[in-house]
Amino acid sequence: MTRLRLITWNLHGSAKPRIDAVVELLQAHEPDVLALQEVRSGQARRIAGLLRWRRPAWSLKHNAWWPLWWRGEGLAVLSRHKLAVHPTVVLTPGVSKRSYERRILVPAEVVLDDDQRVLLIDAHLSSGGTEEARRSEQAEHLLRLLPESPPSVVAGDLNADPDRAPIRSLVDAGLVDTWAAAGSGPGHTIPANAPRRRIDYVLAGPGVSVVEAAVLDDLGPAMAGLSDHRPVLAVLDVPSAGPPPPSAEPG
Repeated sequence: MTRLRLITWNLHGSAKPRIDAVVELLQAHEPDVLALQEVRSGQARRIAGLLRWRRPAWSLKHNAWWPLWWRGEGLAVLSRHKLAVHPTVVLTPGVSKRSYERRILVPAEVVLDDDQRVLLIDAHLSSGGTEEARRSEQAEHLLRLLPESPPSVVAGDLNADPDRAPIRSLVDAGLVDTWAAAGSGPGHTIPANAPRRRIDYVLAGPGVSVVEAAVLDDLGPAMAGLSDHRPVLAVLDVPSAGPPPPSAEPG
């Protein structure tokens, strides 16, 4: 088993958070892996650089400001470990890359050593109160990507409360809600100044043991100066696995 500290965070990159302050908060919790949503490519690269980590795996979700390419937001997986990146999965085929309604998954294997790796799927499901059916379809699509090995983890902004159908379907399929397993209190993540809802998750696949879960609250209400979401930390024990599987099938 290998201990893995994972943080997921919707960073609201278009609001131009102070990346040095973001990194200072992250460093205080010593993560091994980050799953970021709504982050610009330059922001992801700068975070990796300040952490002295490898180049991030970043994929465009949407860019409403095209042709200002640097303003596009996406999902990023970052790690101190080597990453074996899988093809980006598009959950909303036919939706323009200029629309914020476009949604993707970014799968990447975190290579702990030659015989041990974990597949992390960075997820950002559809938002909006009328979108539950679409979120449920996206959750089912996500489940079809999970292999029997290596061990897997899903992390991200799932835009659904714990008792709603998209989350129930993921848990019923065998994923463990790390907050339900090890967290304390309601675990609310939005809005960052005074959280009232829990829509950000780390879900552990079979064989991955949950050690700890926490919503990071280093700055109290001033967390809103970094993002409209608060980050979630999960501490996991990852088992050894057999040979790596084929790449996840793109949508």
